[in-house]
Amino acid sequence: MTSAEIIARRSGGLALSLLLIFIAGVNFSFLFSVNKVATEAGVPFFAYVFWYTLGAGLVLALVAAVRGELPKVDRAHLKAYGVAAVLGVAFPFALLAFVAPKLPSGVAVLLVILTPAFTYLFSLLARLERVHIMSIGGLVLGVAGVLFIVVPSGSLPEASMAGWFLLALLAPICFAGLNVYVELVRPPETPSLSLAVGILLSSALLLLPLMLATGQFYIFPGPVQDGDLALLGAVVVNIIMWPLFFEIVKRTGAFLMSMINVVGVVVGIIWSMVFFAERHSGFVWFAGALMLVGLGLILARPILARRAKGLSAGDG
Repeated sequence: MTSAEIIARRSGGLALSLLLIFIAGVNFSFLFSVNKVATEAGVPFFAYVFWYTLGAGLVLALVAAVRGELPKVDRAHLKAYGVAAVLGVAFPFALLAFVAPKLPSGVAVLLVILTPAFTYLFSLLARLERVHIMSIGGLVLGVAGVLFIVVPSGSLPEASMAGWFLLALLAPICFAGLNVYVELVRPPETPSLSLAVGILLSSALLLLPLMLATGQFYIFPGPVQDGDLALLGAVVVNIIMWPLFFEIVKRTGAFLMSMINVVGVVVGIIWSMVFFAERHSGFVWFAGALMLVGLGLILARPILARRAKGLSAGDG
């Protein structure tokens, strides 16, 4: 399927799409807090991601079985599940769980705001989006925001955190790769619920040997109640997150869908202040402002283009 055909396949009204993006972003924002609680409670990060992907996948599989939407297991679908699992779950979420205790929760959340910028870059390479001066300006501001966190000595509580921050940048790069990959290869007839089950169970299968090889065993219920509650919270977040993700990609395309990360970042910073009493330096707040303004420029262009297209169609 060509990029033009993929763009034409996008469907759905903008208002409903933005509502779904807002709901998905708020749900996603909780994951950063439960990650921090789980790791501070001593839940090993490979075991943590394995159990919540397996738990969410099994619950959704029951729902899919009732609806007659169990995932297909032919070669094309298995490849899509596997690649999506690596890009979207197995590597980036294990990485975020790993760095969670090494960074303030609010700073870790800021990383994800870069996902739309990377999504735009990858969409350009895949010819799903076009070059536009507003979007380029947004990318520059996003990079400037990263530099304001990493470079100034007073931006992070400890200088050693800069290295962990840069390592964690691999997570939004993977999320962006997932966004574009799903839009490019998604079988149009496959239900979103089926794809959600496929990616979650594939992720669990990928993480199982890593968990066993590293000795990161965890038996539920564990020795610390907070760890168990965080694990259950992560299961609930993923049950909601993945069906919404695939549905939104189908409706809006990868780029506009990545706006989920903007909502997730804003709400996630609020949770970091409420749950962990975190306070951030002026550098971090300024970096966040740069990233938000940059994303505003990146996201405004396709929204304005859709609105102009709708007005033009109405005039016709």
